[in-house]
Amino acid sequence: MKYTYLLFLFALLSFKLLAQEAAKPTVKTQTFSIDEHSVVKDSTGKILTFKEWGLLMRTKQYDLWPENFEDSNPAFILRKKGYREVRYASPGEGATKAEPQKQLSAEEIKEQYLASLPKPMESAYFTTGEAIEPFSTRDLNNNKIKLKELRGKIVVLNFWFIGCPACMQEIPELNKLVDDYKNNPNVVFLGIALDYSWDLRKFLKTTAFNYDIIDNGRYIADGYKIGLYPTNVILDKEGKVAFHSVGFAPNSPYWMRKTIDESLK
Repeated sequence: MKYTYLLFLFALLSFKLLAQEAAKPTVKTQTFSIDEHSVVKDSTGKILTFKEWGLLMRTKQYDLWPENFEDSNPAFILRKKGYREVRYASPGEGATKAEPQKQLSAEEIKEQYLASLPKPMESAYFTTGEAIEPFSTRDLNNNKIKLKELRGKIVVLNFWFIGCPACMQEIPELNKLVDDYKNNPNVVFLGIALDYSWDLRKFLKTTAFNYDIIDNGRYIADGYKIGLYPTNVILDKEGKVAFHSVGFAPNSPYWMRKTIDESLK
């Protein structure tokens, strides 16, 4: 299972309750085991999938608490760290009410998980906040592209080649990114490939890459002294580097999307 690696973590996790019996000064210890089959609920009582609560636990911002300490195999409540109860007192009796927690969607859970991961490794070829040397070329469809003329737009550059495994791995996620901004003319996606046009045309027949593809772009990559692939760069409206990374990271699209949105403001 995709999240099997969590099992070792939860195998080490246990909850112990020290309860004083009224009749004897003895201590009772209760241990609970948690795995992918455990029932886990959010604060509203909704049962979460193993993937959902597993991702939240990996952010290290949540704890699991037994719903019933007397049950040897209880359900668990997922609570954010720092959780506290609000107590209401009335004459003769007390009442307890838990602070409500926002119910997260699967997409929000995923976003929190991606945000918790280390930021993708920056490349050594660009510097955040600095403009890059503009280039002029033609794309695979023989359309002219002049980087200088794209000032005022957000330009997303991807340097790649067909024989690069990491490049192939990120293409589906980059396509989703293109789709997110397909109706925004102020965001331009350029894929600068090292390969020749005939190889690219053959490749693109079986593998969709929705960037505007520039073929035979090694001279452009060499101009920036790029030596590792894939390399992703985002230029803001002034043509300055707002984001740059090298290699594949699962949260690269998250940071790219975040950078694009901030640059559009």
